[in-house]
Formats: sequence, C-alpha cells, structure tokens
Amino acid sequence: MKALSYFGIFLMLLTLSSCAPKKVKFYDTQEALRGRVVDLSISLIGKPYSPGGKGPDRFDCSGLIHYVYRSVNIILPLTTERLINVGVEVTRESAMPADIVIFKIKKELHAGIMINRDEFVHASKSRGVAVDTLRSPYWEKNVLTFRSVIF
Repeated sequence: MKALSYFGIFLMLLTLSSCAPKKVKFYDTQEALRGRVVDLSISLIGKPYSPGGKGPDRFDCSGLIHYVYRSVNIILPLTTERLINVGVEVTRESAMPADIVIFKIKKELHAGIMINRDEFVHASKSRGVAVDTLRSPYWEKNVLTFRSVIF
C-alpha cells in the first residue's frame, strides 16, 4: 500500500513539474522588426533638431537613425557619411518601411527612415523630427540612395 502511495506522489510530482513554465526565446520576424523601427520613428515626431543630437530629447538626422535602430538592437554609425555604406543598397521601387533614405543636398548628406513607400521620418533643421514625402520635387531630386539593414 505504501509503495502505491509513493508511486502516486511520484506521478503527481512528475505531472506538475512538466507543467512548469519554460523560457522560450522569440525572435522578431523581419516585418515585426520593421514595424518597431517605424513606430519608434513616428513616436519621435516633434522632437527638436540639434546638431550632433543623438536623442532621446534632441536629434540630428544621423542621431535619429542611430537612436531608433539602437533601440531595436541594431548598431549603426553615428554619421551620415558612414551610413551610406551600411547594409545593402536597394532601389526606390523595392525600398520598404524602416529602410534608410540618404539625400545629397548641395555638398551635404542628409538621411531619414522610410515609413511607407513615399514618406520618411527625418530630423529637419527647421522643424525637428518630421515626416516628408519623396513625391516632393525637393526631396525627389536630391535622393542619393536607399539602404536596407534589416534582412
């Protein structure tokens, strides 16, 4: 009888221990990661521009990109001159949300984060973090390249 009781307790403990929560590591899908980049970018609209600003309260264009991507555990360079070499180049037609758009305006580089096929978030000197469209003749004529760092 004692052996049967011990066996019953053993079975109960075995059953309970198999129901214990297990730690499972989830990995972002490419789409989820892109969504997080876009959402964070949009949440920063209205933050003021500051030369050399790396966030979270003030940004320049490369500082905004560095801050947003660092928040999703992707470390990118702190300057637009170095951003031009990250990831892979993609065409305007294949650019996706969270890809980086780089402009050459006169002799200076400027960069933003695509939020859809036409719009991008960037740190504007006159408006702070803002949204603009590539359909604007000003931005369209100054596009230099698109870069993707999420594969």
